[in-house]
Amino acid sequence: MTDFHFRRLEQYQTGGTGNHMMLSIPAPTSPSGKVYRCCPAPDCTPSLFQLGNPPSEQTIAEWHLNLIRRPPKTPGITCPYCGYDGPDSEFTFRGDLEAAKEYIAWAARQDIHDHLVQMASDFNRRTQNAGRNFISVKMEVKSSSEPEPFVWREDLLRDLTCDICGRRYGVYAVALFCPDCGARNIHVHFGREVELIRQQVELAGNIEREGKEELAYRLLGNAHEDVLTAFETYLKTTFRFLVKSRLPQQAIFLGKKATHNRFQNIERGQELFAKIRENPYKGLDEDDLKFLRLNIEKRHIVGHNLGIADEGYSEVSQTEEPGQTVRLLADEVSRFAELCRRVIVSLEEKCPEFLPPKHDIA
Repeated sequence: MTDFHFRRLEQYQTGGTGNHMMLSIPAPTSPSGKVYRCCPAPDCTPSLFQLGNPPSEQTIAEWHLNLIRRPPKTPGITCPYCGYDGPDSEFTFRGDLEAAKEYIAWAARQDIHDHLVQMASDFNRRTQNAGRNFISVKMEVKSSSEPEPFVWREDLLRDLTCDICGRRYGVYAVALFCPDCGARNIHVHFGREVELIRQQVELAGNIEREGKEELAYRLLGNAHEDVLTAFETYLKTTFRFLVKSRLPQQAIFLGKKATHNRFQNIERGQELFAKIRENPYKGLDEDDLKFLRLNIEKRHIVGHNLGIADEGYSEVSQTEEPGQTVRLLADEVSRFAELCRRVIVSLEEKCPEFLPPKHDIA
């Protein structure tokens, strides 16, 4: 078998010899071309994310250099959830390793099978040409029906593009950093929330013009609810990250009870952030704060009372009487979303934890 070759495996050979090959098996990709990556930090949740191919012309604007952790095409990955930095190899998805092992085993078996088939063919040709005076002997090799291993990778629902380095990536709902350049990306994520809400508002307007006022009200109410749901989730995620960064000894107290519904109320949210010397609402004037409070109260009515005002809401709004349907306007929903975006972006910009550890990138 001196002429034997692992022909399927040799196409992935990057070094070594025929008997001790070094292989580089490409990771399975999702339908959009992204690969799975997994944060190695033990306390990172959900840890799984995806990376797409970098753009062909990937550059960083000069005014963004102080925001990134590494220039384009530099080895290394940043976990989008917890901010852990490490070499690419640390972020390999275990499922991809298993898939690579499975493929190598399959390819080796197929290469051996193909070689045996060729040996049998050569043997049969030689014995056939040996003449009729010899005993006829024929070698047969059972055909292989083992299919090539197939690996399916789904695209994660939240597909984003970093506005600093242009790299596409996928995450579960909320993340804080770009996994490629390491820049803060909360504004990109919440900007996506605002865009989805804007589309919901536009859809509600189209439905209303068709004469379906009740359905339009329900759709607009859903958009209004989504504003506060996103706002609460981003505040909670940001707060937990900052506590782990500034007060790691108290991070164990960040269970569900510690933050449960606290960010659905401005004052209670401020109390929590005061523990780490932050005030997310500092940049809003009294008119903005009043509008934000009213719409947070309105969300509870829309989400839990079918939009029917109760005594508590009537006292706050000074408009609808108890039992009346609260008013929902497209412009107000859009302003609600924009105010929440301003709070999140302001928090991202003023917290040094979202900046790279070093500022010597050139």
